[in-house]
Amino acid sequence: MKISHRLLPALACLAPLAFPVHAAELERQDVEKIVHDYLLAHPELLIDMSNALRAKQESQQQEADVQLIKAHHDALFADKRDPVAGNEKGSVNVIVFFDYNCGYCKRATPMIDTLLHDNKKVRLVYKEFPILSETSYIAAKAALAVNSLHPDKYSAFHAALMAHQGALSSDKDLAVIAKKADLNWPAIEKKMQDPTIEKQLLETRQLAEKLGLTGTPAFVIGDQILRGAPRTTDDLKALINDVK
Repeated sequence: MKISHRLLPALACLAPLAFPVHAAELERQDVEKIVHDYLLAHPELLIDMSNALRAKQESQQQEADVQLIKAHHDALFADKRDPVAGNEKGSVNVIVFFDYNCGYCKRATPMIDTLLHDNKKVRLVYKEFPILSETSYIAAKAALAVNSLHPDKYSAFHAALMAHQGALSSDKDLAVIAKKADLNWPAIEKKMQDPTIEKQLLETRQLAEKLGLTGTPAFVIGDQILRGAPRTTDDLKALINDVK
């Protein structure tokens, strides 16, 4: 087992614990041998060190996330262009960045629905973040067009897109879904050409980059960022409780 020289300053302090010898009297090879033998005898120390490092990194990331959310508060919570579900005046803000072709986003959708049903204080903000394919981008434009034309029908259209089995293959899939939702697809197509929609998607992408979001889904809940899907609805609810 070769011990990295970068670890020696930190690990050399273990030597006096193993042998009653002053560290200053030891040569480098002696220290390496002592550390080597001591760690073999106490491998749990490596686990403890790894856990401590991970906890420190997570704490640092959480502190950084708090500052990021503060710096981009208005873009996250107060952009009136964003679709909103749940209690529009709710005291608990949940922001979700998603892609309609993302399997993990689809899996998280029932958890979000349950959360909104069980907690009437949640204000859910949708951030269209199409990153997986061209059809993701087209679907996001269609959804924002619906929100612009018929904001009361956005949630139903969003749910239908998320319920679509497999990836969206073309805009024909979108047309079928829109018609089933009793929406005027030609009007939606026309609205999709509005440059303000493309501008909104670009600004959402830039916001995601500033927050260090590289995949979907991602959640901003209070002063926390969850990068990835929650494992269960209870995990999502636990994050809400932490915010309270």
